[in-house]
Amino acid sequence: MGVSAYINIILNGICVGGMYGLMSSAFTFQVGSLRMVNFTYGACIMLSMYLTFFFIRMVNAPVILAALGVIVINFAIGWLMRKTLLKRIDEGMNILTTMGLQLVIMNLVLFFFTSYPRDLAVFEKRIYFTPKISVGIIQLACFVMAGVILVSFQLFLNKTWTERAIRAVVQNRDVAGLMGINSERTLDLAFSLSFILIGVAGMMLMTMFTVEPNFGDYITLIGFVICITAGLNNLTGAFITGVLVGVLSALISGVLGTAYHDPMLFGLFVVVLLVRPYGLFNKRKNAVRNI
Repeated sequence: MGVSAYINIILNGICVGGMYGLMSSAFTFQVGSLRMVNFTYGACIMLSMYLTFFFIRMVNAPVILAALGVIVINFAIGWLMRKTLLKRIDEGMNILTTMGLQLVIMNLVLFFFTSYPRDLAVFEKRIYFTPKISVGIIQLACFVMAGVILVSFQLFLNKTWTERAIRAVVQNRDVAGLMGINSERTLDLAFSLSFILIGVAGMMLMTMFTVEPNFGDYITLIGFVICITAGLNNLTGAFITGVLVGVLSALISGVLGTAYHDPMLFGLFVVVLLVRPYGLFNKRKNAVRNI
């Protein structure tokens, strides 16, 4: 295998890693900032991928309308989950209810779309840097969009009054209420906004992967590894770690073979936990800090 092959593998890993980083940012925001454990996270990304397939391939909707539909549906799912299953901030109850909802989503998808793998069958043009080194236009566009969306979300959280309200509610809901903040409405909005990231990540992943009803299990596992490795409540760290995981995953599969992928990737995860249990991008004293 020549140098150009390694470079192509790394470029592909970076683009896929950007999608991993975006989807993991939603998970780390929910768990780290909002203190809401959501195990439907992978299933919702899988559902977003199927919705993208449904709108584009089965309904033949324009891409813009399909994207708008997926985003609106995800926002509604997040809002309904917050109003019903996650109304109480109880981690134990949240784990059980969201795991149950994950099974419901998987079986509904299996019922309506069957277990047959689905993809968009997009013929992707490539940008050639040299005759042997290239990157897909769609992959590159998705990576850039993921970075822009995450930066915009980060600015929204850090520079607006909504961010202060979310921080106040998470730290002390009673005092926040005394200051005139509608705690329930604030948490509803924050949780629903995180589902927009999930929807966008699902649409982008659909351009690169084939989706099956159990695809969400793998996404949940990858997202968990990225969030814990980066450190909870660190959106930028989650995105960078997602890129690193994408590159490592591509190199392991491309150089050593897919049989070595899971043992090596999760073995490195265990090593990181032993060396820096609070995450690569968190300091020990900030490990449990809010937003």
